[in-house]
Amino acid sequence: QNAFEVKPRKPHKKYGIVTVASGNGIKDTFTSLGADVVIDGGQSMNPSAEDFVEAFESINADTIFVFPNNSNIILTAKQAAALYSGSDVRVVANKTIGEGYAAISMLDTSNEDVEAVLAEIDEIIASVVTGTVSKASRDTEKDGVAVHSGDYIGFVGDTIYVDEPNAEEAARKLAEALHAEKYDVMLFICGKEPSAEAAETLFRELKQSYKRTEIIMIDGGQPVFDYLMILE
Repeated sequence: QNAFEVKPRKPHKKYGIVTVASGNGIKDTFTSLGADVVIDGGQSMNPSAEDFVEAFESINADTIFVFPNNSNIILTAKQAAALYSGSDVRVVANKTIGEGYAAISMLDTSNEDVEAVLAEIDEIIASVVTGTVSKASRDTEKDGVAVHSGDYIGFVGDTIYVDEPNAEEAARKLAEALHAEKYDVMLFICGKEPSAEAAETLFRELKQSYKRTEIIMIDGGQPVFDYLMILE
């Protein structure tokens, strides 16, 4: 099947949303927030420009906002936007699932000024912190933290905060390091590796530790990242 084949178009609207995610729980969450198309992809699983163009084709909108949710995917999304002339495609240079979640959940689709909407998206993204817990693949030292292969690191962007032998302890220490108590909301997303029991126990502990922060748990099912903490 040709990725550029024109499919039956949906009813016309002002704005459309395309985003990228892996894990059924995260993908379902983006759909419930209003994403028209959630392309399968993420860390080490980059979608192609054709995937994006096919997504654009399926949306009948004046302007399409694209949230790549990963720094490795931004360039491909921009290349696809340049290839497609059916809509005004705007690629938001967001680098994490957390930024995409916050921006899409607060997107003001009633505002007809595209530039104003983009400015608001940038503001939202700047206010979000995405903490990630993932298994380390090699020994290294970074940001004053000794990282051991097979341990779990807690990081934000390129900055490593903690290294712990298990994912749950790394998540606890990362929440401390990021001063989770200062935020109003934490979206706590569990990956496919942690057991449901371990994730549920950690969720209860976080709620106990950060009582003023509203903590929402989602079974994301994503590979690679054991836990994501989106702080707003």
